[in-house]
Amino acid sequence: MLVVAFVTLLAIGTDLFVVSPLLPDIAHEFKVSAGTAGNSVTVFSVAYMVGAPFIGSLADRLGRRTVLMVGLVVFGLANVLTGLAPGFAVLLAARALAGLSAAAVTPSVQSLVGQVAPSERRGSWMAVATAGFLISLSVGAPAGTAVASWLSWRETFVGLGVLAAVLAAVNLPAWPSKAGAVAADATQAGAERTATLPAKVRAVSVTGLWAFAVYSLYTYVGTGLRDVAHLGTGAVATALFVYGIGAVAGSLSGGRLADRYGTGRVVIGSLLLLSVLEVVLDFAFHAPGPVLIAALGLFALTAYPCLPAYQSRLVAAFPAGAGSVMAWNSCFMYLGTSLGAAAGGTLLSSAGFGWIAPSGAVVALLGALVYSRWALPRQPATVPAATV
Repeated sequence: MLVVAFVTLLAIGTDLFVVSPLLPDIAHEFKVSAGTAGNSVTVFSVAYMVGAPFIGSLADRLGRRTVLMVGLVVFGLANVLTGLAPGFAVLLAARALAGLSAAAVTPSVQSLVGQVAPSERRGSWMAVATAGFLISLSVGAPAGTAVASWLSWRETFVGLGVLAAVLAAVNLPAWPSKAGAVAADATQAGAERTATLPAKVRAVSVTGLWAFAVYSLYTYVGTGLRDVAHLGTGAVATALFVYGIGAVAGSLSGGRLADRYGTGRVVIGSLLLLSVLEVVLDFAFHAPGPVLIAALGLFALTAYPCLPAYQSRLVAAFPAGAGSVMAWNSCFMYLGTSLGAAAGGTLLSSAGFGWIAPSGAVVALLGALVYSRWALPRQPATVPAATV
């Protein structure tokens, strides 16, 4: 099950990240500007953010396994339609459909993993699944780009559609037939108390703040590496590779640390270290290249433990509404990423690159404060304190 979850999220992440390097080819074929072609990424993200909360609620009612299967089938069809699109308008519609179907797949996989995982290893299981999505940035997207350079961008999307069909066939027997049902030990009273919409939104605000803090800087790291640190193309590629390795290692270690020391300590510790490392990075961009690359890897290593640890905590806190809360969590991650990128761009153009990292550091501190004081309902007395 865990391998299937990993590969499924790897495919979803590849579909998201592979579009950016293919935009020049898409723009050329449809005779539109690169900015217009970029709307294919925008419609995917907007469709995901709008659709995720509704599809998550549907998953809680119909079953997360069922929604996952339907989502994978539609995801495959959307990618085939993208690859066969006769015009740019059809391509945009296909990408919107892909975003909606991804909103059905990703939260369903995450909630299923959180439910079937042994409680003492939930963090580790969530970390492995999350690593599939993270690895897609450094493995899946380049593989898709290689296919496009060998054949064309159309074959890349058709190939992803075929992969989605295979994954639908593999996921069906991988998950138990009753997977996705409400946890047996969750009382109806407890479910009603903790699964209200305001409670879910308040909880996932931590993920939004984390994403803002990380991606307000990461979005413009390439710019900083070239224009501030004056690194060459090879050094920039090395720095981004080191960042990717740090992100995957941080995610995997975050799950293990959460299982051993409790999710609360990992989430707060990761957010605090993220804040500190953003300040360090602000200085490191003026340091020698090896120092900067090491600091960038350390930044990723300390930032990404927060994500799987907090996902594990959300599944435990909302057992009756895991599908919808993970959908809202994904929605707020996209929202935080988008707002962070917008804020970083505004700071870059108005105040300069040097203001981005300190601003992210403040938001990371705010995330730690929100988690510790406001985000989650009190744990029932029967739950070990280590998981708070």
